[in-house]
Amino acid sequence: MLNKLIVPIGPVSQQNLTLIMPSQQITLITMILLGSCACAAALTELGNPGNVIGRMRGNIFRNLTKTQQYENNIVTSRLDSSAQIRKLYRNFRELYSRLLGGTGQRTSGDFLQKRIPNNIPFPCRGEGYRSRTIPTSVHQLRPGDIDIVAAMGDSLTAATAANSRTLLEVLVENRGVSWSIGGQGTWRSHLTLPNILKVFNPKLFGYSLSDAYNVHRSAQFNVAENIAATSDMPYNAEKLVKRMKLDARVDMQNHWKLLTLMIGGNDFCSDICYQTNATLWMNESQERNLIKTLRYLRDNMPRTLVNLVPTPLVNLMFSLYEMKVPFTCSLSLPIECSCLFGPKYSSHRSLYRQKERNFAKIMENVSFLPEFTTDNFAVVYQPSLKDSSVFYNKGKADLKIMAADCLHLSQKGHAVSANALWNNMMQRVGQKSSGLLPLFKEFRCPTKTQPYILTNRNSGRSRR
Repeated sequence: MLNKLIVPIGPVSQQNLTLIMPSQQITLITMILLGSCACAAALTELGNPGNVIGRMRGNIFRNLTKTQQYENNIVTSRLDSSAQIRKLYRNFRELYSRLLGGTGQRTSGDFLQKRIPNNIPFPCRGEGYRSRTIPTSVHQLRPGDIDIVAAMGDSLTAATAANSRTLLEVLVENRGVSWSIGGQGTWRSHLTLPNILKVFNPKLFGYSLSDAYNVHRSAQFNVAENIAATSDMPYNAEKLVKRMKLDARVDMQNHWKLLTLMIGGNDFCSDICYQTNATLWMNESQERNLIKTLRYLRDNMPRTLVNLVPTPLVNLMFSLYEMKVPFTCSLSLPIECSCLFGPKYSSHRSLYRQKERNFAKIMENVSFLPEFTTDNFAVVYQPSLKDSSVFYNKGKADLKIMAADCLHLSQKGHAVSANALWNNMMQRVGQKSSGLLPLFKEFRCPTKTQPYILTNRNSGRSRR
């Protein structure tokens, strides 16, 4: 919440981690191990308002605390309701980020997109700028008509580890470069959806400004939270609406808003193998929570267009299975995505993948519900990341779109994801592409005959 902020992260040190003294390295490694444990039990401002039931990540705490219990099909621990644990985790993250410095400001590395020279113009010219009069229908929105951007989701939207070079940096959230909500720099150095939209409307706001956690001012209207799942989205929506209403810049009734919602990765990486009989009820629960979330947004965020994006996480993980990944990734993947990489659950991978495919279809079907297509509010299913996989160069896997842990996206990965989402917004419903392409290989633009962001209605599509 904007009225309950922690001091923003400062660039305490611009040193690379390799320059930190050995004693500091040992301290930092110890902190990360302790913090990882705390992370398993502490969702910062997520869950239900009282934080009574959080999702305990069994991959670490299951065998350490011996306190797990089942409540409403959710694995919980007595640690989940501990205010002291949550405070400890938040303080740990603050100190951790200060020791590392501003990783989001890095300008060199294979994990970064190549800067576009100033003599090369933006790919789109002339069309798509602001309408002469403010549109009264979400189905007549040009890119330049968007006043505010916002985002909900998990660590992929928080841009966790996007600028990481080592595993020691994977808890840093580089929100300023996030594919759907980052506004750091310009499209030339950081291709993001807001940096594209800023070309059409320089007065756009709401995008994340720099490295930040959810509670920092520079996160702006990016309320994504690490380890969030679909069940957290109703509460996440409430926090977003409250944050907007507390912001004096926002005219809730008249500003046009673009919200990108991508969720589901943690459902299949961290939840499905630990919750009771989850394969029997998870998809139904996901649909119920998704509809509840969208109804709340519809009723409380007028003049909003929602990009509903399926997670690329499971597909990316499957593209790594037969690949020889770096040793560091072989350490991190079973911890961060234990349901897909833990040996105990290897026989269930195909079933988990099918459940993820089911959820993508649920997202698409929900987007066609008549209640989510009005003049004031619209939901559009954008499959841009659904069939994502790592790139290949001369037959060899190229992991440059992946972060140091091989689970999250690098800054280059965020850039190609932004490119893919933008293309979807310019494609008619039913003709949208899915999967990632090299940066700028295809970059669609508004045209004179089709200047609007495409929705179910202006694409001439109804529910199938």
